[in-house]
Amino acid sequence: LMHISVIFFSAAMMMPNLFSASKLRVLAIVAALLITLIACPVIASALDDNVPKEKAKKPKLKQPVELPEVTHKVYLDVVISATVPIKGRITLGLFGQTAPKTVENFRSLCACDKGNGKISEKPLCYKGTTFHRIIPNFMIQAGDITENNGVGGESIYGGYFDDESFEVPHNKVYLLSMANKGLNTNGSQFFINTVKTSWLDNKNVVFGMVLDGFELVDDIEAVGTNEGKPLVEVTIESSGVLSMSSAKEK
Repeated sequence: LMHISVIFFSAAMMMPNLFSASKLRVLAIVAALLITLIACPVIASALDDNVPKEKAKKPKLKQPVELPEVTHKVYLDVVISATVPIKGRITLGLFGQTAPKTVENFRSLCACDKGNGKISEKPLCYKGTTFHRIIPNFMIQAGDITENNGVGGESIYGGYFDDESFEVPHNKVYLLSMANKGLNTNGSQFFINTVKTSWLDNKNVVFGMVLDGFELVDDIEAVGTNEGKPLVEVTIESSGVLSMSSAKEK
């Protein structure tokens, strides 16, 4: 039929004397329609061949990471110097099997059992220090035992120590992680995230989590600013180590 339409149209064009201009236009339109009707199924068939016949496979997602076993428990007794002071305790569980060196550093700084620092000659202890950097919808940061403003800090090993493990990602809130100044610069500063902070994966070492005192963490976050400077002073009045049978987990 397609061939006939083409031949018919070609013959009409070769014998213009037998057809008026208007008739020629009509014949041309009819021939074009016939060609289109014949070609459409062929094109559709060609397109159908490219449509996948099998269901698309779901993309492989990373399995959620289970948090390591808590091997140590410590606490920070905190006071927020608001108009009406807020006092409370944050209980932290530490992942001693994942990051033993980091955990021992933090445990000891909570227990205040290592005397003075080799470099700063200041007490290796969190007691009396402040949460110097608090950013809402991000984290609360503390642990500068030498300068108390974010520029200092010292580990029980003297100065800085290396990043120990990036096994635990920042994919949950209320995780305890080391603050640093770059690769392998862990001292005494730490932070607790109040949102998921995945951009810190492979940069900061997660070594524990909040077990109790979530509301106090939220209260501390509430006195923060976008610049990080707290609206009021937030002080660690005391700190220490708990037995593994104490403190409730949540």
